[in-house]
Amino acid sequence: MLKLKHHIHLPSLTLGSHAPLHLVPVPVDDDDELTQAIAADPIDHDNNWTLEERPDTSELESFWSEVSSDLKSDPEWTDFAKE
Repeated sequence: MLKLKHHIHLPSLTLGSHAPLHLVPVPVDDDDELTQAIAADPIDHDNNWTLEERPDTSELESFWSEVSSDLKSDPEWTDFAKE
C-alpha cells in the first residue's frame, strides 16, 4: 500500500511588522444620494425578521415556486437535470 505524505507549508505571518490601523470619521455630505436614501428609508422597512418555531410552509412553497418560475423564464437559465 502506498502511503501519501502531504507537506503543507504556510507562509509565516509577522503580526508586528505593520503600523496600527487608525480609523477617522469621514465627513458626510448631506446632498449625497445614498445619505438621503438612508435617511428617507422607513425604520420598519423589510428588515424586521423574527424566527418562528414552525415556519409557514405554504408561504415558503409559494415563495420558492415563484423563484423557480422566475429562473425558468430567464433565457440564460440552464436546467442541469436535463443534461
